[in-house]
Order: sequence, then structure tokens, then C-alpha cells
Amino acid sequence: MAFMTKDGFRLYYEDTGGDAPAIVFLHGAGGNHLSWWQQVPVFAEEYRCITVDQRGFGQSADVPGGPGPAALGADAIALLDHLGVARAALVAQSMGGWAAVGAAVRAPERFWAIVLANTVGNLTNADIAAVRQRLAAVSPPHPAVLWHAALGATFRKQHPIRSFLYAQISALNAPLSADFRDQLQRLTTPVERYTAARVPTMFLTSDEDGLIWPELSQTVHQHVPSSRFERVEAAGHSTYFERPDVFNREVGAFLKGHRP
Repeated sequence: MAFMTKDGFRLYYEDTGGDAPAIVFLHGAGGNHLSWWQQVPVFAEEYRCITVDQRGFGQSADVPGGPGPAALGADAIALLDHLGVARAALVAQSMGGWAAVGAAVRAPERFWAIVLANTVGNLTNADIAAVRQRLAAVSPPHPAVLWHAALGATFRKQHPIRSFLYAQISALNAPLSADFRDQLQRLTTPVERYTAARVPTMFLTSDEDGLIWPELSQTVHQHVPSSRFERVEAAGHSTYFERPDVFNREVGAFLKGHRP
């Protein structure tokens, strides 16, 4: 067990170590460091893999009155400093996209690639905001149970045992504060500011994602020049968990193309 301590806050992380290029995996609001159990053994063959419990999740309880999701990006950079990692790739899902975007606009020189999987990190401009509003108006309300929303209908039907595992991993987190999601949604970044960071970026989405719609991911991709876009069939909001074979193959190919 390892912790980084910063201003009284303790962030839990696990690190495979070594001298290979580093990848930091940033989980979503339904996960924690355990979420990446199908990625770390695969990517650790070529990379140094670092997983974390982000602030407020798993073993990384936020300090009373702490900054909450506003600190996600700064936490990622602080962890690199703590580990002595000069540059890393970020593989982010859902809420992890906020951390990845926040880190990239603060210190773009620290990142050699970013994967935004089932997330757009709340990147926005007028065009993106209009697409988001249109999609929200025609979409059904989100399920009350968070992990139901995070898995596609196909996966829940075909893989009840693995769906149960997803729920158990999610249940290791403390309940989110009442205003956590509101705080998160208010954290927006102009897409033009992200583009100016010039970090190679991949957007990965899936057909059954009802939280970050595929059309939204594609729209944001179109506003990030030279970014890569991949849309996966028969998966919901957690492609990394539902279709790890496809996720690992596509993400692996993207990272290989930008490996330092």
C-alpha cells in the first residue's frame, strides 16, 4: 500500500515500477484503482502502470472542506512529481476525463498521450454545448443506481457475474457528497484551450453509452485536430470493463504510435 500526502490529503496509488514509459489510469465515478484489473496485467508488459484512488474514492478520502473534484487534475500532476515521473500517458474513463483535461491544460509538457474513454472531460464551446443540450433533451433519464448507468444493457444481460463484480468494486467507495456531481459538471474547459496543449489524444466511445453519448464524443473529437476517434459496438459507458479485448487493442495501438 502506498500513499502520496499533500496538504493533509492522502492519495492512494499502486505502481508497477520500472523504467518503461509510464501510464496513469484515471477511473470514473463508479470505480477506483481496482477498476483497471483487466488493463494493468496487459499494459504492464510494456509500460510502467500507475493506478490511483482519486480524491474522494476508495482509500483517498478528501479532507474536510477539501476542494473536491476541482483538484483532480492537480492531484495527477502531484502524483507524477511524487513518483519522479517526468512524462506519462493518461488513460481516463468518465470522471477521470476531468482529471486528464485539467492536468493537460496545467502542464501539457508532462504528457505524451491522453486517452479519453467514454468521456469528453467536459470540454466545451458553443457547438459542443448545443449538441449536448440536444442529446439531453431526447435521452431517457439516468438510472437511479450509478453502476446500472455505467454498464450497457447488453453487458448486464450477457454477463451478470461480471456485472456483480463491477457493482462490488463501486461499493468500496464512500457515498458521494450531495453536490459532487454538480461541482463536477460546473468544471468546464474550453476545447480551444485543450487543443492548444497539443497532447496527442484519442476519444473512445461505445454505442450503448447513455451518460456520455457517442455523438458528443465524436463532436468533441472533431474540435481537437489530429485526435483519433474509435466507436465500439455492444458496450456501454465502461468499455474498458465490458470489452477489455477491444479496449486494450485500440488503446494499445494508439499509445504505441506515440510512445516516447
